[in-house]
Amino acid sequence: MLKEYLFRQKSNSICWSDDIPGIKTCRFTLCTAGDDELVPVSVCGEPLHFEAVFCTKGRLVIQPFQHAPLTLEAPGIFLLSDSSGLRSCRCSKDLSGIFITVDAKAAQKSLQAICSALWMRLDTKNVRDRMVAANVWITLSGTPWAQTFFETMTHLSDDAQERYCVLKSVELLYLLCSDLPVPNGSADEPKGVSYRMIKIRDYMQEHLAEKITIQLLCRKFLVSPTFLKENFRRAYGMPIHTWLIRQRVKHARELICTTEMSIQEIAQTVGYESISQFNAAFKRYYGLTPGQYRKMSETEALCPFPQ
Repeated sequence: MLKEYLFRQKSNSICWSDDIPGIKTCRFTLCTAGDDELVPVSVCGEPLHFEAVFCTKGRLVIQPFQHAPLTLEAPGIFLLSDSSGLRSCRCSKDLSGIFITVDAKAAQKSLQAICSALWMRLDTKNVRDRMVAANVWITLSGTPWAQTFFETMTHLSDDAQERYCVLKSVELLYLLCSDLPVPNGSADEPKGVSYRMIKIRDYMQEHLAEKITIQLLCRKFLVSPTFLKENFRRAYGMPIHTWLIRQRVKHARELICTTEMSIQEIAQTVGYESISQFNAAFKRYYGLTPGQYRKMSETEALCPFPQ
C-alpha cells in the first residue's frame, strides 16, 4: 500500500535500499508544502507482502471497512499484511520515517538467516494467518517496547537505523505468531496475556449480539478448543462462557440505564433470543430482573448497583 505511494513520489528525501533479498527499505520524508490537510494514499497492495511503517513524524489515518478509523501518530509503528480490508488511507504531508516491505516468498531465505541469527523460528504462513486473525493490521504507539525502540533509534546512524528496523520487524512478526505477548497491550491488560487472547476477547466484546461458540472462535482464530479454553481461563480468570455472560449483562445494564430501548430489544442487542434466558442471566448477576432494574434506576439519580 504505502510502497506504491512512495514509489510514485519524486523526491530526494525518499531513498530506497534492497540489500537484503526480498526485503526493501525506504527512508522517507514527505515535505509537501501546504496546510494540515491529509493526502490520500491508494489502498492497494501485493499478496503475500508485509509492510511495516516506523513513523517518526506526522500521522497515518486508516479507515477499515468494518471498524472505526485508526490514527497512527508519531512516534508509532504500523504493520499491515493485506490492504483489501481497508476502505481508505490518508497521511499527513509531513509524514516521515522508515518503511519496510517484505515479499514473503522472495524473502524466505533472508528471513531464515535473520531468524537463525536471532535464535528464532518464523513460519510466514503462520504469520499471515495470525495477521488475518488480528484484522491484518497492528499498531504500536506509546508502549514501553515502542518507546525503547524509538529511543534506541536516535543513537544509530542512518544505515544502522534501517537495519535495526528490519530486525525489529522480524521480531514483531515472530511475537505475533508465537504464544508470547505482542508488546501493544494497555496498562489495564492482565500481565502476560498473549495477543491471540486479547484479539479473541475483543472480538467477543464487539459481537455480543451474535451467536458465539467455541467452535466459531477456534475456526476464526486458528486455535484448538483445549488451547482456547485453557489459555482464556488463565488470562482472564474464568471460562469463556462465564466471561461472555458477564459482558452481555453489563452491556444490557448500560442500555437499561441510558436508553429507552425495550427489554426485548436490549435482550436481542446483547445476544439473547429468549427473553426468559435473558431475564434469568440478568437476575443472577444483579439480583433483579431487567424490568425491575429499570424501575429502580428511574427512581435514582444514579443506578444503585456497581458495574
